[in-house]
Amino acid sequence: MKTLHMIRHSLPRLLRLVPVGAVFLACIASAAPVPDKPPLPPVRVPKTEQGVTQLSDEQMKWLLDAKFGMFIHWGLYSGPGKGEWLMENQGISPEKYRKYALPESGNDYFDAKDFHPEEWAALAREAGMKWMCLTARHHDGFCLFDSPHPNAFTSQQTLGRDLVAEYVKAVRDAGLKVGLYYSPLSWRYRGYYDVTGQEMLPNKFGYTQNPSDKESARLMKEENYVNVKKLLTGYGKIDHLFWDGGWLGQKGTDAAGAFFHEPGQYLDPRNEWPVPAKYQDLEPGTNKPLGIMGMVRKYQPDAITNLRYGWVGDITEEEGGRETKGPIRDSVYQDKCMTLQRGAWGYDKRAQSEGKTVSADELVGYLANCAVRNMTFLLNVSPDRHGVIPEFQQQQLRQVGAWLKKTGDAFYGTRGGPWQPADGQYGYTYKDSTVFAHLLKGYAGDSFLIPPMGRLKVVSVHDVYTGKPLAFTPRDGGITVTGIDRESSPADTVIAVVYDQPVSNVWKN
Repeated sequence: MKTLHMIRHSLPRLLRLVPVGAVFLACIASAAPVPDKPPLPPVRVPKTEQGVTQLSDEQMKWLLDAKFGMFIHWGLYSGPGKGEWLMENQGISPEKYRKYALPESGNDYFDAKDFHPEEWAALAREAGMKWMCLTARHHDGFCLFDSPHPNAFTSQQTLGRDLVAEYVKAVRDAGLKVGLYYSPLSWRYRGYYDVTGQEMLPNKFGYTQNPSDKESARLMKEENYVNVKKLLTGYGKIDHLFWDGGWLGQKGTDAAGAFFHEPGQYLDPRNEWPVPAKYQDLEPGTNKPLGIMGMVRKYQPDAITNLRYGWVGDITEEEGGRETKGPIRDSVYQDKCMTLQRGAWGYDKRAQSEGKTVSADELVGYLANCAVRNMTFLLNVSPDRHGVIPEFQQQQLRQVGAWLKKTGDAFYGTRGGPWQPADGQYGYTYKDSTVFAHLLKGYAGDSFLIPPMGRLKVVSVHDVYTGKPLAFTPRDGGITVTGIDRESSPADTVIAVVYDQPVSNVWKN
């Protein structure tokens, strides 16, 4: 065979992720029959951790259907335009960092004067995105919402505007799902680097060990509980919560910081960093003080959250621009997040040229690699200090959107499979009565073998991008598709194979 097809789960572990071609040869040598249909996908069983259970498949459905979303890193750091880690990278004290919220900082002033979230939402729709996720607070501790905590530093104070409220309304009015990013760490609190007050971790701010740092850390935690409750209760239905930064002192893991943050269902009365009663939220019926995820499930029971607050999460994250590889994520759901601007996630003045932006063809490849693995793709944009998404970024999004207008049927509402992908070459999605084969740049050739599908019969085959029908002939229980045009859509040539009954019936026959 010219192509290599992956099958899953029904073969011995040694062969489980071996290409179909290799399995076919092995079967000939051992006189074993060639599998006549894809193996049954594993069943996802929601986990319970720290008293909180992951959402059901039905609750996760909208995200898996949506596939493609817009991430937005925007905040005070967008003023100087040197990336979202500027404060920590340069060890800028909280007092000096505040200058970016003041007009006297000149061209570094975060003024949000051209922030029109309805334009962001319109661009997301044009790009084929189905949900949006805004950094309500990043690691610098600056809130884009009106926090009631006395220590909070907010856009309401500096601009007289609740930017999250404006964003949420625009996203919802556009018919998109609403996501919010929130970071539990804050460089504004020196106690973040020494939660015990006994061992100051290395830092660029010049902080040294001080027993008072334990109280500083407790105040950081206290503000988090107040802020999270405001986000959960002040803006209507929230569909997606992206946590980021549960680790402590710029080291360790999110899970390792859970003892401090208490992200599960209840707070521990013995915890050394207590949240005062006036800031606690109680569970109806038991009056037990709730942890972070306890509040989420109380106020936003359908909100999908990730794993970066020290709880297992409803969905895991693959971050960055490396190529997505490996098998279908069907028993543990996963999202891929990366930034359209090469380098920093927040606006970077130095990255505003064509070569500093990921190309539309590359983005199509990322999206396809996610879809065939049953993953979602959250792509970040980096608005400037005024609230404008750079033109280079807008151009790439519009090109992807134009491509998805022709090929979206192979993404939206699909699931990865029914066969495993081959890294860098091809993979599959399916829904209803159609399997979509995605031929990526690494695949060479103008023909492709579709493996057997049990008793399902092929009705037709066509190129999804051009709409042209394709010839096919029976082979090895499946079909060989020929005359494939790789030039019209080289980043992902999508072939639709339509069967005489729903694809899911292959596991019922």
